[in-house]
Amino acid sequence: MSLRAGDLYGKNGLVAISPTSTSVQLSNFNSFVFRTAPSDKFAAENLYNYLKIHSGEFSNVAVANVPGNSYSESLVQEFERSLPTPFVYRCDLSRGDFSAAECVKMAQKNGAEVFLLVPATDQTLSAAIRIITYNQGDIKLLGGDAVYNVRVLKDAGKESIKGDLVISIPWHRTLDSEFANQAQVFWQAPVNWRTATTYDAAQALINALNQCGKSCSRRQVQRILSSPDFLALGATGTVEFELSGDRKLTADHQLGILVQVRPDSTENSADGYSFELLEK
Repeated sequence: MSLRAGDLYGKNGLVAISPTSTSVQLSNFNSFVFRTAPSDKFAAENLYNYLKIHSGEFSNVAVANVPGNSYSESLVQEFERSLPTPFVYRCDLSRGDFSAAECVKMAQKNGAEVFLLVPATDQTLSAAIRIITYNQGDIKLLGGDAVYNVRVLKDAGKESIKGDLVISIPWHRTLDSEFANQAQVFWQAPVNWRTATTYDAAQALINALNQCGKSCSRRQVQRILSSPDFLALGATGTVEFELSGDRKLTADHQLGILVQVRPDSTENSADGYSFELLEK
């Protein structure tokens, strides 16, 4: 959606700030498109570094994703660039005859020790959840931010723990986060990374409009956001942009987090499970 809308906005000289698109295709897309979430390159690096630290000698990796989807292919390609060898097996989560049991069986047969899950839609998330369920902890699981979904907790919380599921996401609420605590009071529910990066996008645009004044043009807003002196205070730290439109990862940023599924008996849990921040 960010690519399609960004093309139209660029042609008409109107700023678009995507809060949730992580596809590397959005980098340098056009001078009017910005984003507040880090790109998949950053998420892939985090997952790869985690795997390298915790697996000793590097493991054989299988992948389940959605061919043709810009987000899914973006994360998969960035992750594979880090691997010393290609994926040992690939599953297409969007196939009409998809079988999670067959997918896990073939991954094991090809020597996979790690499974990277990158769904992109509700239907393909359901397919990824079935992989988690059938896996039963035999293969270690990694996931892109689309796996960060309450359905994973409700439908496969126990199996996620068995598979030691680790997910890379832009941001995660913590007990000492002023933004998360204020949002909890306002919405009467816990918020997630999409709320935080959307807040960041809104603050960036509000700040740019305030600087622009009453006689503001579309081009002026774009120039302000592109300026090396521009900054806004967001939920995840200072919001600044690279010339590519990507979020500049400054020293105070809280972006690029790994979470795991853990048992949780609090009222905010989903059927006794929640996503918890993985210690650095």
